[in-house]
Amino acid sequence: MELFLIRHADALALGERGITHDEDRPLSERGETQARVVGGSLRRRGIHLDRIVTSPLLRARQTAEEIVRVWSPPLPEIHVSPELAPKGRRKKLSRFLRGLGVESVALVGHQPDLGELTAWLIGSRKAQVDFAKAGVAQIACPDGPGKGLGTLLLLLTPDWLG
Repeated sequence: MELFLIRHADALALGERGITHDEDRPLSERGETQARVVGGSLRRRGIHLDRIVTSPLLRARQTAEEIVRVWSPPLPEIHVSPELAPKGRRKKLSRFLRGLGVESVALVGHQPDLGELTAWLIGSRKAQVDFAKAGVAQIACPDGPGKGLGTLLLLLTPDWLG
């Protein structure tokens, strides 16, 4: 399985436009553009996604939707998973992913959780993986995702993507 871990794009701050709950923070205009750039860049590089699994927080869901907006058919199905919310459970997420029976999945989530998930997948407790907003990591998991079963292939910033 190929995993593409994507940190949500730039979002409005708490307090901006009356937003009082972190989970309700939408993407900013810059974030919408960043997410479309991510989607377009992956598509132009010939990446095929079977599914996009996203955190339930608004900014992550909107990032997934903007990625799909620029995707060519067939469009990947978007699935919301509580395991990608902050403090989600990695083992439960990996079981869910193995059960999908697909080859290529994008995971849209948050920092520091995505960095910790990356370190867990590649088997290093000491790895410090920092995702920029709209940053992307590609991890190959030939035997399915699990602790130490992945190989980090790419870690890209939004500036590199486009």
